[in-house]
Amino acid sequence: MKRIVHAACPHDCPDGCAVLITEEDGRATKIEGDPEHPITRGFLCGKVAKYLDRVYSPDRVLHPMRRVAKKGSHGDGAFQRITWDQAFDEIVSRLKQISSEFGPEAVLPYSYGGNIGVLNGASMDRRFFHRLGASQLHRSICSQAGEDAIISVYGRKMGTEPEQFRHSKYIIAWAANIHGNNIHLWPFIEEARRDGAKLVVIDPYRTRTARIADWHIPINPGTDVALLWA
Repeated sequence: MKRIVHAACPHDCPDGCAVLITEEDGRATKIEGDPEHPITRGFLCGKVAKYLDRVYSPDRVLHPMRRVAKKGSHGDGAFQRITWDQAFDEIVSRLKQISSEFGPEAVLPYSYGGNIGVLNGASMDRRFFHRLGASQLHRSICSQAGEDAIISVYGRKMGTEPEQFRHSKYIIAWAANIHGNNIHLWPFIEEARRDGAKLVVIDPYRTRTARIADWHIPINPGTDVALLWA
């Protein structure tokens, strides 16, 4: 049997792509962007387009593995397969040992969105670490500076609808490699540029976006605030 499954990309990414997965005899055989979706437009980024290679890779880790060799060692003898119960017991005993010896704040949670979803990434994990008494810190390793800036100006975090970019006259990409990291926004920017819009990129790096911009301003790292004030 062959069927097409409508799905969505699970990555924590601005694009939120609509995905079509071809399934044959219980196995996914093809993944592609939904051509009917106004943002996805039938194409996926290079990472998700190769998703099936990862899912069905013979090197994919499917079971808990304990390191038995020195860190940095590789090969068949570096890890040993253990059961799920053994893995849970080892993690629990290690957390208890650290908490008993150094206090629970010696446990430092470190994670972000990735593709773990809202349930795992912004609720249940918080409850677990709060109950444990672990160190509390801001967990974002991504875009907090930009989010705080948006809140200071607009009062809440909200973005511009991608379709609205086609009406722009002047687009500033500040430390944003749109052409490489937000590819489904790019067609709307190109549409605006065809109507006369200018694209300015402010970035120390000469990114893919910077190379094709109308103006690239390669500021020195750490001088963003000085440029803003100017």
